[in-house]
Amino acid sequence: DSGQEGVLPPFNAYSADGDVTAEVVYVNYGIPADYDILDSLGISVEGKIVIARYGKSWRGIKPRLAGERGAIGCLLYSDPADDGFAKGDVLPQGKWRPGDGVQRGSVMDMPTYPGDPQTPMWPSKIGAERIPLNEITTLQKIPVLPISYNDALPILRNIGGETVPESWRGGLAITYHHGPGPAKVHMKLKFDWGVRPIVNVIGYLRGSEEPDKIIMAGGHRDAWTFGGRDPISGAVSLLESARVIADLAKKGFWPKRTIAFASWDGEEYGLIGSTEYGEEFAEKLQGEIVVYLNRESYTAGNFSAGGSHSLQPFINEISREVRVPGDSLTIHESWRKQTDETKLLTQGARKDVRLGALGSGSDYAVFLNYLGIPAINLGFSSSNGIYHSRYDSHWFFTTHGDPGFAFGEKQAELVAIFLTRMANADVLPFTYTSTTETIDRYLDELDEELKKRDLNASIDLATIHAANAELQATATVLDGEIRRISQMSAAEIDRQVDPIKRLNDLLLTAEQGFLYQDGLPGRPWYRHQIYAPGFYTGYGVKTLPGVREAIEKKDVREAEQMTIVLVKTLHQVRQTLLDAVVVAAAITKSRSRHTQK
Repeated sequence: DSGQEGVLPPFNAYSADGDVTAEVVYVNYGIPADYDILDSLGISVEGKIVIARYGKSWRGIKPRLAGERGAIGCLLYSDPADDGFAKGDVLPQGKWRPGDGVQRGSVMDMPTYPGDPQTPMWPSKIGAERIPLNEITTLQKIPVLPISYNDALPILRNIGGETVPESWRGGLAITYHHGPGPAKVHMKLKFDWGVRPIVNVIGYLRGSEEPDKIIMAGGHRDAWTFGGRDPISGAVSLLESARVIADLAKKGFWPKRTIAFASWDGEEYGLIGSTEYGEEFAEKLQGEIVVYLNRESYTAGNFSAGGSHSLQPFINEISREVRVPGDSLTIHESWRKQTDETKLLTQGARKDVRLGALGSGSDYAVFLNYLGIPAINLGFSSSNGIYHSRYDSHWFFTTHGDPGFAFGEKQAELVAIFLTRMANADVLPFTYTSTTETIDRYLDELDEELKKRDLNASIDLATIHAANAELQATATVLDGEIRRISQMSAAEIDRQVDPIKRLNDLLLTAEQGFLYQDGLPGRPWYRHQIYAPGFYTGYGVKTLPGVREAIEKKDVREAEQMTIVLVKTLHQVRQTLLDAVVVAAAITKSRSRHTQK
């Protein structure tokens, strides 16, 4: 089916229009470290067209950096060393990218803000104010085009100059050179800048007791081509979770809280559908959505999970409930087995796997980064070479992705367990001691960054350490009270319905305390002070981002300002947890009085 008619030619969404001709410079992955090497060699890209290979960062960083350094055009290609024949047999015999495979994708500057680029921080609706195209900061300033490694080969072969370092050498049978030239390229690109409607679809199974509290799972359904893996595999497994939960409801097992399933549109262009939804209904969603689970594409392979660390014990718990296809191991046992020892955490007699942190790149971004709603992204995955190409087809998925859909079934089962347990929990299963322990680890990393940059005398993180220690102490007390509540009988829980609802309302809003309304420096859309995509990493996360990126820039003044901001957010979360301790302690005290009677 990869040969079907009607597939658009490869392009990068939000590239600039342009008609340029210039010598070519090979810039490896086109990330800051690569430009440091070019600078050390006295090689400039000013007035040139750069050719960069995909990988090591989100694709939009590459043309942005090139443009900032004076380049007038950017070509992107997938080198066979990264996902082609150097990895194994290419399609159709294997799963790796063939010579004419091209990775499409958006190059909008999403580390600045995602969503409709003309409506930052407000919803894109009919009649909405729209920023003129020439004033938008997230559009690329130079033309950008993705090409295959077959088409990159004659360009790279004809670049002269010095031989590149070994780490820059790809898998093509040529000697890689920096340039510039003598190879020249002519790029002529013209795009349709019209506004088009998109459609989000959300289905609700209303809760029997708290219909205004929502456990949401979602993923996108738009694709660059056929989308056999990205996103339809994830969409289908999510629909299977919905079917199972609906069948349970028909049999009388109705959730206490509402369960919602969202199908987002416009994700591939820049998380547009989910972002505009979040921006339009922000205040309402912050009071209603308990947690957002993102379920995008998958392939048979290893399990991984990332997200809000208050969910870490809960994710470890439910992963013990489902077995890996064709194996006696549970998902948790398999996950733990493949995980480096440094990413394991001893919890009494058991070992848990630490969650990864979320940056950007999928529809959880608006919930976590902008709204402060706890979010999780989990699933199975394995490497391949079909990403965003016309080879991402139903044939690929049923032949190489997950033949028989065994992993999809297990993923659907795990998601259904997540949603139903969240929807029916007496007390919402958030554990903020896991968050504070994780923040401690991030602070240790920042201490090392200060040493590395010789900034210990200039930047003091003591106030952050102290604020996190206070938060940890409060979270520990709250954990103890919640454990006591969990030991109460159903009858005792029934007598405490209203106080437990008040406790859950506080737990629901705790994560929002990590938001700073002015956001990160130069990036007001990104308000969460624990997680954000890095300005120069794109999808890749920067933890404690305000302070960390200031340290990386050696900007002492900004580091001091963002230290104050981070301490403020830690205090905000602590105050919410202190309020929760008061409510929880009253519940357990009432139980003690009732028991004595």
